[in-house]
Amino acid sequence: MQKTKGFTLIELLVIVSITVLMTVVVFSNYGKNNEIFALERSSQKLAQDLRRTQEMAMSGLEGDASTAGYGMYFNNTAGNQSQYLIYMENNTNMYYESGTDDIKETINLESGIQICDIKDNTSSANYLSISFEPPNPLTYVGGNPSGHEASIVICMTSDNSQTRTIKVNNVGRVEVTNP
Repeated sequence: MQKTKGFTLIELLVIVSITVLMTVVVFSNYGKNNEIFALERSSQKLAQDLRRTQEMAMSGLEGDASTAGYGMYFNNTAGNQSQYLIYMENNTNMYYESGTDDIKETINLESGIQICDIKDNTSSANYLSISFEPPNPLTYVGGNPSGHEASIVICMTSDNSQTRTIKVNNVGRVEVTNP
């Protein structure tokens, strides 16, 4: 009897089945992974924007004698959860006032990501202003120059249990943490 080299139909079906199964396993979580990466990118961008605002205050960027500093404003009320503001402080209260302070930039979070909670120390709030006063810069959390820490919690709109927390204290330290 002569033996032929090659694959039988059964062997070929087994190999194709295993390949299809592995492909399904790899790509089944593709959409979920994109949302998690969007959450991670948004949290890192928010932290980077806080540091950039700090640097703007230290350098006196676009400021003059009337500029008291720069800051970021977060509003967690309906319709505002997907954006935050970078503003130029025009008075000395070191807290955002819509009629007085100049908005330098409105930054939108990535699609599917929103601000879920804002905390000043340990209590939740709907609004938060983090201001940096030149030239040091001194950091004001909610208008307070010392003893306060802010936490901005962002999450996926499809799954509120997936979160990242960005913390800022009065020393100016910015940190991103996972739950």
